[in-house]
Amino acid sequence: MRLRTLVFAWTLTLTAPALLTAQPAAEDGRAVLRRMHDAYAGKWYQSVAFVQKTMLFRPGGVRDSATWYESVKGPNLLRIGLGDPSAGRGVVYTAESSFVFRDGKLASSSADGNPFLPLIMGVYLQPVEETERQLAHHGVDVSKAYRTTLDGHPALVVGAAAESDTTGARFWVDPEKLVVLRIQTAPAGTRPALDVRLADYVRLGDGWFGTTIRMSAQGAPLQNEDYLEWSERVALPDSLFDRTRWVTRGDWATAERPASLWKKRPQPR
Repeated sequence: MRLRTLVFAWTLTLTAPALLTAQPAAEDGRAVLRRMHDAYAGKWYQSVAFVQKTMLFRPGGVRDSATWYESVKGPNLLRIGLGDPSAGRGVVYTAESSFVFRDGKLASSSADGNPFLPLIMGVYLQPVEETERQLAHHGVDVSKAYRTTLDGHPALVVGAAAESDTTGARFWVDPEKLVVLRIQTAPAGTRPALDVRLADYVRLGDGWFGTTIRMSAQGAPLQNEDYLEWSERVALPDSLFDRTRWVTRGDWATAERPASLWKKRPQPR
């Protein structure tokens, strides 16, 4: 995945350590994935569409903003329309591949893929073994896990055995909601490790949806994402995720969005 082009807050009480004691021990990351899967098996939404306000941080303190139109279809497809939906500019991802389009035509493809997909969608909809395989593609060793705190709240970490183990990719999971809170990638070539935070989770059907994303590298912000409106009830034809051409027919982003189908981000007071 090109994380710079991408693709769910909650609170726990101060008694959460007692809650953790009552829960099954996370012997390794596979146990964490199994808990995530089993908690929502047959309940998690199959797809979601959302409008995203994106802020990109450039060198020299320059900030660029844009509106992106994104569609996720489980367990393994993501489409991002970059800017004007009619411009034919965007990316289609699977967990292990990406396809970049310009002017409606395929411009490039690569075997990097999107590390978010297995954690925000795939883990709830597909066999745990498939999620494990996809995470391994992104350098996550699911044989490792430990308990810690994140921002003062309990968390489960998968991909490392202890706080001092900083060599590989890892992710943090809320032990109550069983959703991902944070992802750190491993460095790749000249690309530094990325730190991605997911917050402001809201209920979506019988699952959860994080509506704020913050990405940084080496302590510097790279990209902010704020989801403005979203729906799990919008039709997403398979053709929208075509890897050979950018399809606009049937694209919800160019159609009227009935208020009855869409949930909006609360406006700040």
